[in-house]
Amino acid sequence: MPPMSADLPDRRSVLRLIAAGAAASVSACQRPDDTIHPMVDQPEGTFPGQVRRYATALPLAGYGRGVTGLVVDGRPIKLEGLAAHPASLGATEPFIEAGILDLYDPQRLRAPSGPSGPASWSSLARVLFESVAPRRGKGLALLTGRVTSPTLLARIAALRVQLPGMRHVRWEPFDDDHALAAADAAFGRPLTPRPRLADADVVLLLDSDPLGPGPDQIAHARGWSLRRRRAPMHRMYAAEATPSISGTMADHRIAAGPADLAALCHALAAAMGGAPARIAMPDELARFAADAARDLLAAKGRALVMVGDRQPPSMHAFAAWANGLLRAPQQWIAPVDPDRSSHRDSLSGLAADMHAGRIDTLVVLDSNPAYAAPPQLAFAEAMDRVPLTVAATLFPDETSARAKWKVPIGHPLEGWHDWRAPDGTVSIAQPLVRPFCDTKTPVEVVDLILDAAGGPGALARHRTQWAALDDAGWRHAVATGVVPDSAAAAEHVGEAPLVLPAVAPGRWAVDVRPSPSLFDGRHSTNAWAQECPDPITKEVWGSSARMHPADMAALDLANGDMVAVRHGGRVVLPVRSVEGQARGVVTVATGYGREGAGPVADGFGANAWVLQGTGVPQVSKAAGRIEVVSTQPFFELDGELAKLFPVLAPSAAMPAAKPLPTLLPNPPAKGAPKQWAMAIDTDLCIGCNACILSCQAENNIPAIGPEEMAVGRDMHWLRVDRYEDKGAGGFQPVPCMQCETAPCEPVCPVEASVHDAQGLNVQVYNRCIGTRTCQANCPYKVRRFNFRDYAGSSLWGDAGDASVSAQRNPDVSVRARGVMEKCTYCVQRIEASNREKDAGGVAAPVQTACAAACPTQAIRFGTLDDAPIREARADPRHYALLEELGTRPRTTYLARRRNPGEGA
Repeated sequence: MPPMSADLPDRRSVLRLIAAGAAASVSACQRPDDTIHPMVDQPEGTFPGQVRRYATALPLAGYGRGVTGLVVDGRPIKLEGLAAHPASLGATEPFIEAGILDLYDPQRLRAPSGPSGPASWSSLARVLFESVAPRRGKGLALLTGRVTSPTLLARIAALRVQLPGMRHVRWEPFDDDHALAAADAAFGRPLTPRPRLADADVVLLLDSDPLGPGPDQIAHARGWSLRRRRAPMHRMYAAEATPSISGTMADHRIAAGPADLAALCHALAAAMGGAPARIAMPDELARFAADAARDLLAAKGRALVMVGDRQPPSMHAFAAWANGLLRAPQQWIAPVDPDRSSHRDSLSGLAADMHAGRIDTLVVLDSNPAYAAPPQLAFAEAMDRVPLTVAATLFPDETSARAKWKVPIGHPLEGWHDWRAPDGTVSIAQPLVRPFCDTKTPVEVVDLILDAAGGPGALARHRTQWAALDDAGWRHAVATGVVPDSAAAAEHVGEAPLVLPAVAPGRWAVDVRPSPSLFDGRHSTNAWAQECPDPITKEVWGSSARMHPADMAALDLANGDMVAVRHGGRVVLPVRSVEGQARGVVTVATGYGREGAGPVADGFGANAWVLQGTGVPQVSKAAGRIEVVSTQPFFELDGELAKLFPVLAPSAAMPAAKPLPTLLPNPPAKGAPKQWAMAIDTDLCIGCNACILSCQAENNIPAIGPEEMAVGRDMHWLRVDRYEDKGAGGFQPVPCMQCETAPCEPVCPVEASVHDAQGLNVQVYNRCIGTRTCQANCPYKVRRFNFRDYAGSSLWGDAGDASVSAQRNPDVSVRARGVMEKCTYCVQRIEASNREKDAGGVAAPVQTACAAACPTQAIRFGTLDDAPIREARADPRHYALLEELGTRPRTTYLARRRNPGEGA
């Protein structure tokens, strides 16, 4: 070993260099130039390191969801829900939580580039002007996703006036064409149903997943949970092709393929007084139909039928008839998206014109048709026939790879925006930070087409759009996150005629569904999203084809074998056996199979969008084998499930637990500090994983990549286990139990795992020497070990990842290699409240990141003396996990309930 040099810098010099590097890495994290408005309940004054909260919004599929941005020293570090927003209600879901990482992602497009390399916005403006102005827009096509922004719609309308030959096409991969077509046929105009799950005593889901991924997930989950809390207990029926979140939480579920769903509609119509049933069906399906129809009719005025968007218009029309007959708790509104054209037909017509040479300028704004368009359109090849193509996007993607010009749009938190929620409520979204890159907002991109000099800017455009608000009204709308009284009004409708879907049996059916982690692919560049387990299969960093075990046996397939699925296009991917899958149905999740999107997205899974074909699907065994990484290999536990995950009848109670001896005072001695505890209601947990990603964002938990996940080194402090047993499935979040008699504490040789005065089992990072004896002695397996320097390693390939460190919470230590870590009950939030009280202020209520995120409010947190915890511990359903071990966990549970009905 060479001798240490005498010329090494001293400690003070090293610290100066570190500080300079940190300052340089986050130099762009500054407040926006425009005036932004903190939330109305923001305390006056601010101090370095103090969290400030701002109301803003994020889009999903064109709809806005209100969020609260947590900003520290000019850096947004966390997103939480916005209580005043009807699509957020103070909670989040995985896409909102992961959105903060997208802001700092090093894979983002940073500046415009043209055919010859790096370019400028002004050069693009000149090229666009020379292309579209002489012909007044003839041959110009603007392709966007769903547009609900009033300001962007106004700018597109102005573009039409100036360039009358222009064509605007909007297209979403997951559309509502079938639902709108059914309403148009039933009521003479397209309408959108707005169900109220909080008012429904009986719900029938026909391949519908209202608790699953989508713009309405939080609102539906909150309504469902509010009704589930009330007595008498409601009942939910689900008929679906593959297990979903809603199906898992249903009281009575049945696997049903396309033909079974259609036959079910016929049987329900007959039982409810419609056309007589002449459709043969299995006995189990007939009993399901009879039970559901009986309960629906008995709950008129409080009964609801919901149909999935992927089902044919005739099934949506049946639901409209049934809900009218049942006087269902739902209203109809005019579509929030004002474009009445079909998503699919619009894109198909555009692709045909591109192939025919009738389009000479194509501007694609935040959309990726080269990846998600039906394969028969050959959209990527059509782009090659257009002389001038421009793709404006946040990340590189398949469409930008084909475009001659690639230009970056900003992250939603970097600019001014407005969006409507699914119910029509408008959010004016303010920026939380200056743009990190040379970006523009969608409004500014459209202005660039209008005028080569550009417009006055996004803020001026939005202020002009909302000129009806005076200055005080504008500030209030921005600060609160919603424009008052902007929700869509209910539409009066008449009686819908009875329409029944055709029953068309087939050997195979392909079921393309949104990934709960990646949605339609727009989140596949996000490392947190890739590493977030699928709620049903628990797969990460990849996907599989889900099939019924009998179908797999017929093709001589085992889990991990490769299967070829052809329907329009062809994909080859590993197969997974799923209990509860309908026979003859192959389910593939979207969002995978990316190309040219960066190292986080490329090469994982297969592109399900190429299966949007017509005709008869073909399924066959292919050569090879791949094991998709999963965080939970088993979902059924013989003889153990009743102990780990009890399922009760509506009025049943858990058996009384025998008191176990302890040396610790319980309740705590008089004068002891607050004693913290958590209670998790498994009857309300929908397994959406919002808590997992909220914990990850709050506590600086790194994504570690597929190789490390494959060997079981999951670093999430919180996991959500899924259990299934004869139709009584459910989800169970498992954080650290914070045991009063913690088995991890006495075995640590350096006392890195200790108990504090507040009842927390804490981990002292700078003591830990990595023996992992605490992990071995933990019966709940909730401790995580840094086998490598995960916080310092990069998943972003050659892209520098220094920007990612700017997202980290300054109140939480970044752990090094060789250190054990685990859930801390967000002790930094507890201590922030304690400091506020010590300073003479009023201590704010403490809420852990997981509890704040939960859309169903299944997680309660507080002291043992707080009412929510006292009520939970007094509930007849209360139990402790592995209570017989005598660990006396502070984290306890309320048992799952099931109300399957008379015939189940």
